[in-house]
Amino acid sequence: MKKLFFLILFLPLFAFSQEYSEVVEVPGKNIDQLYATAREWFAETFNSANNVLQMDDPVAGKLIGKGSTHISESYIAGGIVKVPITMDWYPNFTIKVSIKDGKYKCDITDITIKTSNELLGPMEQPFGTYLNNKDYYKNARDPEWLINNPPQGTKVNKSQAKGAAQALQANYNLICKTEIELNSILVKLQKKMKSTEDNW
Repeated sequence: MKKLFFLILFLPLFAFSQEYSEVVEVPGKNIDQLYATAREWFAETFNSANNVLQMDDPVAGKLIGKGSTHISESYIAGGIVKVPITMDWYPNFTIKVSIKDGKYKCDITDITIKTSNELLGPMEQPFGTYLNNKDYYKNARDPEWLINNPPQGTKVNKSQAKGAAQALQANYNLICKTEIELNSILVKLQKKMKSTEDNW
């Protein structure tokens, strides 16, 4: 059973570059206003802009930082004895904000997932390795599909398929949650950059 989980969860993978990027028009705001707003957003989002920022250049209108977040997913594993398992993911990424008068560009790149696995211990993989197998995880949530499409060189019985499908469902959910979280960073930055200053 451990061999099956190992084969399923750590398929031979290749990573493709994955990034999230957008250019946003902000009419009526100059580079200085947008820069100050972006720096404030870094401080609010990552608790301390000074600890996150790797580059802070108001003249060039560039902010580059390293960010991270935590995502988890729980499921019940086992046959007769049910064991609750929580999978913890820590997406790490580089976020770059380039600013000009009336617009800015945000790029989220170098996305990796740090996790801890009972068989292998702590590990870090590019997020692209998981995205490359997203369809597999999605299909393999169905035990019947897994029985008919086992990892190469293995046979999967009903009991194994049922247990593995739950873990694969959790992996699929983590991938989806990570995509949502990274997209939400872009949305939150855009909301902040387009907000009007408080008048008091």
